[in-house]
Amino acid sequence: MLPLPLLVGIELNPGPPPLSQQDRRDILRWKHDGLSNYAIAEKKGCSVKAVRKWVNRNLKRFSTKLLSEPCVSNKPGQGRKRKLSLKQELHARKKAKVDEEDATEIAEKMSKKIPGGVKPITIQRSLKRSGLKYLVRQKVEAITHSQAEKRLQFARKRLKDDWKYALFTDEKTFQVGSTKHKSWQDPNDRQTDVFKRHPSKIHVWAGIGLHFKTDLFFFKGNMDSNVFCKILKARLPPAHCFGLPPYGKNKWILVQDNDPKHKSKQSQKILDILAPDRLPDWPSNSPDFNPIEDIWSMMDSELKKATPKDIRALKSNLRKIWKNLDETKIKASIGSLPRRLEECIERGGERTSY
Repeated sequence: MLPLPLLVGIELNPGPPPLSQQDRRDILRWKHDGLSNYAIAEKKGCSVKAVRKWVNRNLKRFSTKLLSEPCVSNKPGQGRKRKLSLKQELHARKKAKVDEEDATEIAEKMSKKIPGGVKPITIQRSLKRSGLKYLVRQKVEAITHSQAEKRLQFARKRLKDDWKYALFTDEKTFQVGSTKHKSWQDPNDRQTDVFKRHPSKIHVWAGIGLHFKTDLFFFKGNMDSNVFCKILKARLPPAHCFGLPPYGKNKWILVQDNDPKHKSKQSQKILDILAPDRLPDWPSNSPDFNPIEDIWSMMDSELKKATPKDIRALKSNLRKIWKNLDETKIKASIGSLPRRLEECIERGGERTSY
Protein backbone atom coordinates (compact mmCIF):
# COMPACT_ATOMS: atom_id res chain seq x y z
CA MET A 1 0.00 0.00 0.00
CA LEU A 2 1.47 3.31 -1.07
CA PRO A 3 1.81 6.01 1.61
CA LEU A 4 -0.41 9.05 1.35
CA PRO A 5 1.30 12.10 -0.22
CA LEU A 6 2.53 14.82 2.11
CA LEU A 7 0.25 17.80 2.48
CA VAL A 8 1.88 20.89 0.99
CA GLY A 9 1.01 24.46 1.95
CA ILE A 10 -1.07 23.44 4.95
CA GLU A 11 -0.39 25.49 8.09
CA LEU A 12 -1.67 25.07 11.60
CA ASN A 13 -4.62 27.27 12.48
CA PRO A 14 -3.06 30.32 14.15
CA GLY A 15 -6.36 31.21 15.78
CA PRO A 16 -8.04 34.63 15.82
CA PRO A 17 -5.81 37.69 15.65
CA PRO A 18 -5.09 39.50 18.95
CA LEU A 19 -7.59 42.11 20.00
CA SER A 20 -6.61 45.71 19.39
CA GLN A 21 -6.99 48.31 22.13
CA GLN A 22 -10.07 49.65 20.36
CA ASP A 23 -11.58 46.12 20.35
CA ARG A 24 -10.95 45.91 24.08
CA ARG A 25 -12.65 49.26 24.65
CA ASP A 26 -15.66 48.07 22.63
CA ILE A 27 -15.91 44.94 24.79
CA LEU A 28 -15.88 46.97 27.99
CA ARG A 29 -18.41 49.46 26.66
CA TRP A 30 -20.81 46.70 25.61
CA LYS A 31 -20.39 44.96 28.98
CA HIS A 32 -21.14 48.26 30.68
CA ASP A 33 -24.31 48.49 28.57
CA GLY A 34 -25.46 45.11 29.93
CA LEU A 35 -24.53 42.60 27.22
CA SER A 36 -23.45 39.11 28.30
CA ASN A 37 -19.98 37.74 27.63
CA TYR A 38 -21.39 35.33 25.02
CA ALA A 39 -23.26 38.12 23.20
CA ILE A 40 -20.15 40.29 23.16
CA ALA A 41 -17.97 37.41 21.85
CA GLU A 42 -20.43 36.74 19.04
CA LYS A 43 -20.71 40.43 18.17
CA LYS A 44 -16.95 41.01 18.19
CA GLY A 45 -16.06 37.67 16.57
CA CYS A 46 -13.70 36.54 19.33
CA SER A 47 -13.68 33.88 22.04
CA VAL A 48 -15.64 34.13 25.27
CA LYS A 49 -12.34 33.59 27.08
CA ALA A 50 -10.92 36.76 25.56
CA VAL A 51 -14.01 38.74 26.57
CA ARG A 52 -13.88 37.36 30.11
CA LYS A 53 -10.19 38.26 30.39
CA TRP A 54 -10.71 41.98 29.80
CA VAL A 55 -13.95 42.15 31.76
CA ASN A 56 -12.27 40.55 34.81
CA ARG A 57 -9.32 42.93 34.54
CA ASN A 58 -11.74 45.88 34.81
CA LEU A 59 -14.06 44.54 37.53
CA LYS A 60 -13.18 47.34 39.98
CA ARG A 61 -13.99 49.96 37.37
CA PHE A 62 -17.36 48.29 36.71
CA SER A 63 -18.14 48.30 40.44
CA THR A 64 -17.63 52.06 40.59
CA LYS A 65 -19.30 52.51 37.19
CA LEU A 66 -16.26 54.48 36.01
CA LEU A 67 -14.91 53.50 32.60
CA SER A 68 -13.27 56.80 31.69
CA GLU A 69 -9.86 55.14 32.05
CA PRO A 70 -10.30 51.46 31.11
CA CYS A 71 -7.38 49.04 31.36
CA VAL A 72 -6.74 47.94 27.76
CA SER A 73 -2.94 47.59 27.73
CA ASN A 74 -0.99 44.36 27.99
CA LYS A 75 0.70 43.59 31.27
CA PRO A 76 4.38 44.60 31.44
CA GLY A 77 6.96 41.89 30.96
CA GLN A 78 5.27 40.13 28.05
CA GLY A 79 7.24 39.33 24.92
CA ARG A 80 10.90 38.65 24.34
CA LYS A 81 13.31 39.98 26.94
CA ARG A 82 15.59 42.79 25.78
CA LYS A 83 19.20 41.96 25.07
CA LEU A 84 20.54 44.91 27.05
CA SER A 85 19.85 45.66 30.67
CA LEU A 86 19.02 49.20 31.78
CA LYS A 87 22.60 49.67 33.01
CA GLN A 88 23.98 48.50 29.66
CA GLU A 89 21.62 50.81 27.75
CA LEU A 90 22.80 53.78 29.84
CA HIS A 91 26.39 52.75 29.14
CA ALA A 92 25.68 52.63 25.39
CA ARG A 93 24.05 56.08 25.52
CA LYS A 94 27.08 57.51 27.33
CA LYS A 95 29.45 55.99 24.76
CA ALA A 96 27.39 57.49 21.92
CA LYS A 97 26.74 60.94 23.37
CA VAL A 98 29.89 61.64 25.41
CA ASP A 99 32.55 59.54 23.68
CA GLU A 100 30.93 60.06 20.25
CA GLU A 101 31.26 56.42 19.21
CA ASP A 102 28.98 54.95 16.54
CA ALA A 103 26.77 51.87 16.98
CA THR A 104 29.30 49.50 15.41
CA GLU A 105 32.10 50.58 17.74
CA ILE A 106 29.84 50.32 20.80
CA ALA A 107 28.60 46.88 19.76
CA GLU A 108 32.14 45.55 19.26
CA LYS A 109 33.24 46.68 22.74
CA MET A 110 30.09 45.53 24.55
CA SER A 111 30.06 42.13 22.80
CA LYS A 112 33.14 41.16 24.81
CA LYS A 113 31.14 41.34 28.05
CA ILE A 114 27.71 40.11 26.84
CA PRO A 115 27.17 36.36 26.24
CA GLY A 116 26.39 35.78 22.57
CA GLY A 117 27.47 39.32 21.70
CA VAL A 118 25.32 42.23 20.59
CA LYS A 119 24.59 43.53 17.11
CA PRO A 120 24.88 47.19 16.00
CA ILE A 121 21.14 47.25 15.19
CA THR A 122 20.41 46.45 18.85
CA ILE A 123 22.56 49.39 19.93
CA GLN A 124 20.79 51.66 17.42
CA ARG A 125 17.35 50.69 18.76
CA SER A 126 18.51 51.29 22.32
CA LEU A 127 19.88 54.73 21.45
CA LYS A 128 16.64 55.69 19.68
CA ARG A 129 14.59 54.64 22.72
CA SER A 130 16.78 56.92 24.85
CA GLY A 131 15.90 59.90 22.63
CA LEU A 132 19.04 60.11 20.49
CA LYS A 133 18.92 60.49 16.71
CA TYR A 134 21.68 59.91 14.15
CA LEU A 135 21.93 63.40 12.64
CA VAL A 136 24.36 65.43 10.58
CA ARG A 137 26.92 67.19 12.80
CA GLN A 138 26.38 70.93 12.80
CA LYS A 139 29.29 73.28 12.13
CA VAL A 140 29.44 76.69 13.80
CA GLU A 141 32.02 79.44 13.70
CA ALA A 142 34.47 79.49 16.60
CA ILE A 143 34.04 82.29 19.15
CA THR A 144 37.15 84.31 20.00
CA HIS A 145 38.02 85.31 23.55
CA SER A 146 37.03 88.95 22.98
CA GLN A 147 33.74 87.90 21.39
CA ALA A 148 32.98 85.64 24.35
CA GLU A 149 33.61 88.54 26.74
CA LYS A 150 31.23 90.83 24.84
CA ARG A 151 28.59 88.07 24.67
CA LEU A 152 28.91 87.59 28.42
CA GLN A 153 28.54 91.32 29.09
CA PHE A 154 25.50 91.51 26.81
CA ALA A 155 23.85 88.47 28.46
CA ARG A 156 24.29 89.89 31.95
CA LYS A 157 23.03 93.33 30.92
CA ARG A 158 20.00 92.10 28.94
CA LEU A 159 18.97 89.11 31.06
CA LYS A 160 15.94 90.89 32.55
CA ASP A 161 14.96 92.83 29.42
CA ASP A 162 11.42 92.68 28.03
CA TRP A 163 11.53 91.71 24.33
CA LYS A 164 7.87 92.55 23.75
CA TYR A 165 8.57 95.32 21.24
CA ALA A 166 11.72 93.89 19.62
CA LEU A 167 11.88 93.44 15.85
CA PHE A 168 14.58 90.84 15.12
CA THR A 169 16.04 91.26 11.63
CA ASP A 170 18.53 89.37 9.50
CA GLU A 171 19.19 88.10 5.99
CA LYS A 172 19.27 84.53 4.68
CA THR A 173 20.15 82.81 1.40
CA PHE A 174 17.81 80.20 -0.12
CA GLN A 175 18.58 78.17 -3.22
CA VAL A 176 16.59 76.37 -5.91
CA GLY A 177 16.48 72.59 -5.72
CA SER A 178 16.98 72.33 -1.97
CA THR A 179 16.13 68.80 -0.80
CA LYS A 180 16.29 66.73 2.38
CA HIS A 181 19.85 65.97 3.46
CA LYS A 182 19.05 62.60 5.06
CA SER A 183 16.21 60.07 4.79
CA TRP A 184 15.55 56.41 5.61
CA GLN A 185 16.44 54.32 2.56
CA ASP A 186 16.88 50.76 1.30
CA PRO A 187 20.68 50.27 0.99
CA ASN A 188 20.09 48.31 -2.22
CA ASP A 189 17.83 50.97 -3.72
CA ARG A 190 19.26 54.35 -2.77
CA GLN A 191 17.30 57.54 -3.43
CA THR A 192 18.97 60.01 -5.77
CA ASP A 193 18.58 63.80 -5.93
CA VAL A 194 19.86 65.54 -9.04
CA PHE A 195 21.54 68.88 -8.29
CA LYS A 196 23.38 71.64 -10.10
CA ARG A 197 26.93 72.54 -9.12
CA HIS A 198 26.00 76.23 -8.94
CA PRO A 199 22.23 76.38 -8.24
CA SER A 200 20.20 79.56 -8.60
CA LYS A 201 19.75 81.34 -5.30
CA ILE A 202 18.11 84.37 -3.79
CA HIS A 203 18.92 86.45 -0.71
CA VAL A 204 16.14 87.45 1.67
CA TRP A 205 15.92 90.14 4.38
CA ALA A 206 13.10 90.20 6.92
CA GLY A 207 12.13 91.07 10.48
CA ILE A 208 9.96 89.24 13.01
CA GLY A 209 8.75 89.90 16.57
CA LEU A 210 6.02 89.04 19.06
CA HIS A 211 3.80 91.79 17.61
CA PHE A 212 5.55 92.87 14.41
CA LYS A 213 6.45 91.40 11.04
CA THR A 214 7.95 92.95 7.92
CA ASP A 215 7.42 91.80 4.37
CA LEU A 216 10.22 89.81 2.74
CA PHE A 217 12.75 91.72 0.65
CA PHE A 218 14.52 89.75 -2.10
CA PHE A 219 17.85 90.77 -3.59
CA LYS A 220 20.64 89.23 -5.64
CA GLY A 221 24.38 89.63 -5.25
CA ASN A 222 26.20 90.60 -2.10
CA MET A 223 24.61 93.08 0.25
CA ASP A 224 26.48 96.36 0.62
CA SER A 225 25.57 99.64 2.27
CA ASN A 226 23.58 100.84 -0.76
CA VAL A 227 21.48 97.66 -0.90
CA PHE A 228 20.93 97.75 2.84
CA CYS A 229 19.72 101.34 2.71
CA LYS A 230 17.33 100.39 -0.09
CA ILE A 231 15.94 97.59 2.12
CA LEU A 232 15.47 99.94 5.08
CA LYS A 233 13.52 102.45 3.01
CA ALA A 234 11.30 99.72 1.56
CA ARG A 235 10.62 97.62 4.68
CA LEU A 236 10.67 99.93 7.71
CA PRO A 237 8.57 100.55 9.71
CA PRO A 238 7.27 96.94 9.81
CA ALA A 239 4.24 96.42 7.58
CA HIS A 240 2.31 94.24 10.06
CA CYS A 241 1.42 94.91 13.69
CA PHE A 242 -0.83 92.55 15.66
CA GLY A 243 -1.93 92.09 19.25
CA LEU A 244 -1.21 95.70 20.25
CA PRO A 245 -3.42 98.78 20.72
CA PRO A 246 -3.00 101.57 18.11
CA TYR A 247 -0.57 103.55 20.27
CA GLY A 248 1.75 100.48 20.43
CA LYS A 249 2.38 100.31 16.70
CA ASN A 250 5.24 102.81 16.89
CA LYS A 251 6.99 101.26 19.89
CA TRP A 252 8.99 98.68 17.94
CA ILE A 253 12.74 98.44 18.58
CA LEU A 254 15.10 97.34 15.81
CA VAL A 255 17.43 94.44 16.67
CA GLN A 256 20.20 93.55 14.22
CA ASP A 257 23.80 92.36 14.33
CA ASN A 258 26.67 94.82 14.08
CA ASP A 259 27.70 93.91 10.55
CA PRO A 260 29.85 96.69 8.94
CA LYS A 261 27.15 97.50 6.38
CA HIS A 262 24.69 98.01 9.24
CA LYS A 263 27.06 100.51 10.87
CA SER A 264 28.07 102.56 7.84
CA LYS A 265 27.47 106.33 7.97
CA GLN A 266 24.92 106.10 5.17
CA SER A 267 22.99 103.36 6.97
CA GLN A 268 23.11 105.16 10.31
CA LYS A 269 21.59 108.32 8.83
CA ILE A 270 18.61 106.40 7.48
CA LEU A 271 18.28 104.32 10.66
CA ASP A 272 18.19 107.50 12.76
CA ILE A 273 15.09 108.51 10.80
CA LEU A 274 13.33 105.16 10.28
CA ALA A 275 14.40 103.27 13.43
CA PRO A 276 15.56 105.68 16.14
CA ASP A 277 14.86 103.04 18.79
CA ARG A 278 17.34 100.20 18.22
CA LEU A 279 19.54 97.89 20.24
CA PRO A 280 23.10 99.24 19.97
CA ASP A 281 25.17 96.55 21.71
CA TRP A 282 24.26 93.29 19.93
CA PRO A 283 27.44 91.14 20.14
CA SER A 284 29.10 89.85 16.98
CA ASN A 285 29.08 86.14 16.05
CA SER A 286 25.89 85.55 18.06
CA PRO A 287 23.27 83.99 15.77
CA ASP A 288 22.25 81.73 18.67
CA PHE A 289 20.78 84.82 20.39
CA ASN A 290 18.61 85.85 17.42
CA PRO A 291 15.19 84.12 17.27
CA ILE A 292 14.87 84.85 13.54
CA GLU A 293 17.46 82.12 12.96
CA ASP A 294 14.83 79.64 14.19
CA ILE A 295 12.35 81.11 11.71
CA TRP A 296 14.84 80.72 8.85
CA SER A 297 15.36 77.10 9.85
CA MET A 298 11.61 76.43 9.88
CA MET A 299 11.21 78.07 6.48
CA ASP A 300 14.09 76.05 5.07
CA SER A 301 12.43 72.81 6.22
CA GLU A 302 9.12 73.80 4.63
CA LEU A 303 10.91 74.83 1.44
CA LYS A 304 12.51 71.40 1.10
CA LYS A 305 9.03 69.88 1.02
CA ALA A 306 7.98 72.21 -1.81
CA THR A 307 11.19 71.68 -3.87
CA PRO A 308 10.85 74.78 -6.13
CA LYS A 309 12.43 74.40 -9.58
CA ASP A 310 13.20 78.04 -10.40
CA ILE A 311 13.61 81.47 -8.80
CA ARG A 312 10.01 82.46 -9.46
CA ALA A 313 8.69 79.37 -7.67
CA LEU A 314 11.25 79.88 -4.90
CA LYS A 315 10.02 83.42 -4.20
CA SER A 316 6.39 82.33 -4.35
CA ASN A 317 6.97 79.52 -1.86
CA LEU A 318 8.93 81.75 0.49
CA ARG A 319 6.16 84.38 0.52
CA LYS A 320 3.57 81.70 1.24
CA ILE A 321 5.61 80.13 4.04
CA TRP A 322 6.36 83.55 5.57
CA LYS A 323 2.68 84.51 5.48
CA ASN A 324 1.61 81.28 7.21
CA LEU A 325 4.28 81.17 9.92
CA ASP A 326 3.15 79.39 13.08
CA GLU A 327 2.56 82.12 15.67
CA THR A 328 3.08 79.73 18.59
CA LYS A 329 6.55 78.80 17.33
CA ILE A 330 7.48 82.47 16.97
CA LYS A 331 6.36 83.17 20.54
CA ALA A 332 8.23 80.11 21.82
CA SER A 333 11.43 81.15 20.06
CA ILE A 334 11.36 84.73 21.36
CA GLY A 335 10.24 83.52 24.77
CA SER A 336 13.40 81.40 25.00
CA LEU A 337 15.70 84.46 24.95
CA PRO A 338 16.12 84.63 28.76
CA ARG A 339 17.12 80.95 28.80
CA ARG A 340 19.60 81.57 25.98
CA LEU A 341 21.22 84.42 27.90
CA GLU A 342 21.32 82.36 31.10
CA GLU A 343 23.01 79.51 29.26
CA CYS A 344 25.54 81.94 27.77
CA ILE A 345 26.39 83.17 31.28
CA GLU A 346 26.72 79.60 32.55
CA ARG A 347 29.11 78.79 29.69
CA GLY A 348 31.22 81.89 30.18
CA GLY A 349 30.19 83.53 26.90
CA GLU A 350 30.61 80.43 24.74
CA ARG A 351 28.06 79.23 22.17
CA THR A 352 24.70 78.08 23.57
CA SER A 353 22.76 74.99 22.50
CA TYR A 354 20.22 77.11 20.57
